[in-house]
Formats: sequence, C-alpha cells, structure tokens
Amino acid sequence: MLETELRTKLECAKKIEDPLRRRLYVCALVTAALAHSDELPYVVVGGNALEFYTLGDYTTADVDLVSGRRSEIGNILDNWGFNRMGRHWYHANLDVAIEIPDDILAGSEEKITQVEIEGLNVYIIGVEDLIIDRVSAYVHWQSIDDGDWAKELMALYKHEIDWDYLVTSARTEKILDTLNTLKSAIEDETT
Repeated sequence: MLETELRTKLECAKKIEDPLRRRLYVCALVTAALAHSDELPYVVVGGNALEFYTLGDYTTADVDLVSGRRSEIGNILDNWGFNRMGRHWYHANLDVAIEIPDDILAGSEEKITQVEIEGLNVYIIGVEDLIIDRVSAYVHWQSIDDGDWAKELMALYKHEIDWDYLVTSARTEKILDTLNTLKSAIEDETT
C-alpha cells in the first residue's frame, strides 16, 4: 500500500468512534505499512487483547504489541506523527498510544487470532495464552481482577478453547491447580 494511501486511511481512523476499533484499525495500518516478511509483524497482547476478547467489558487506553520489528514499527509511527513518550508512541489526534514491551511472544503463534479490518490484518494473542497470562498474574501478583478476567474468558470461550493446550501450558507455567480452581468456580456458577 502506498504511503499516501496509508496516511489517508490514518486520517479516516480519527472518525472511528469506538476506541477499540480505532486502535485495531491503526494496528492494521501498521501491518500494511511494514515491508513484507515471513516473520509475524506483531501480536496485540495485554489489555487491548482482553478488551477484544471480552467484547469491550474490559477497557484500556493503549495497545501493547509484541514484535521483533520494534524499530521498524517505531519508524512508521514516527513518520505518521506519533510522539515518543518514554515507552509509548502517542498520537493525540487519534488518541492512540502504542507500546512494544517485548519482542518475544509468551505463547503460541499457532493460536493467534487474525482479525480483518477493512481488508487489513491485525494479529491478537490467542485466547488460551491470554488466559494463561491472566492466571499467572492472579497467582504471582495476587491480582484478583486478573483471576476474574481469566474466569470470564473461560466462560465466554468455553466451546472454542483448546483445553488440552490450555492445560499443558498451565502445567508448564506451574499454575495448573489455580486454572482448575478457576474453571471449577465457573462450572459452579453456571449450574
């Protein structure tokens, strides 16, 4: 996609009222702007992924990306008028903040959800790996909210989740007992 076309689409992003859709659309434009590579361009993780999977029940203000192409993405954002503020790139007119906290995905590329927005792709961490992330935060940081979000994700996606993968990942992360406890709590609530 030509740079002029990307900038026009970036201007259109300002008109997208839903903040989640606007943030994801900007990420889709980043995908289009990146030079073609066999490497995955990035993965949306953290709160924005949680907001996506909970259909907006959880809200966040920024986008966390995992990417080995941090400098390339940073150059694109700089060229588009994003201002570097510490760890974040922020565009005031779009009200979009992007951070790239890591270059290695904690999870499986095979589980990534690919979302298409106006013919452009966005890559979001798989729901199983997001559950593992939330259960880990619940266990290691005693974050009750993260435990609740893990339960909500398991309840919302109980028929889509690859439970074998989830259990194996939880065992590897040494959080299987907690995962099972949270899963049992969901089953008790729905009976």
